[in-house]
Amino acid sequence: MYGLPRVESIIPSGRILRCVRLQGLALAGTLIVGLAAAGCGSSTTSTSSTTGASATSSAKSEFVAKANAICVKSNAVTEAARLKLGFAPNLKRVRLVVRKTISPAIQAEITEIKALPVPSGEQATVTNIVNLAQKGLALLNRAPALFEVGDAFLSFAKVAHPYGLTSCAARP
Repeated sequence: MYGLPRVESIIPSGRILRCVRLQGLALAGTLIVGLAAAGCGSSTTSTSSTTGASATSSAKSEFVAKANAICVKSNAVTEAARLKLGFAPNLKRVRLVVRKTISPAIQAEITEIKALPVPSGEQATVTNIVNLAQKGLALLNRAPALFEVGDAFLSFAKVAHPYGLTSCAARP
């Protein structure tokens, strides 16, 4: 244990690990959506006694799966931009990439998630999540260096991840 260097000392800021983690999350999200779709469909035995709780749970699961898929798509754009920046970008270049690529991708993500049908009884939670994402984006726009050295979406992640939106703001 003492003879092995820490990963952080080998790979500056873990960017390569983020890419691998992102690919793993994308694969996991695809598998989850695929399994959910495989479970849907008709069967020979049908029960018509769907309770309100299970319908709400199903609607929430569908919302979470769709929102995570939106985030995976956006993550591909932001990670590609991150990789193009390299390991030691200057602040001027970071500002340009955030303004031209990152912010528009994240705003599109937020807009798409806002357009999803919200599960019954979840309006307040989803509104809070969307508002926190919008605040994180505003913070990133004010301080683009947070893209490289911090996390403008930490408050968002603290609420969204427990809700199930684990592909959104998924940084190690």
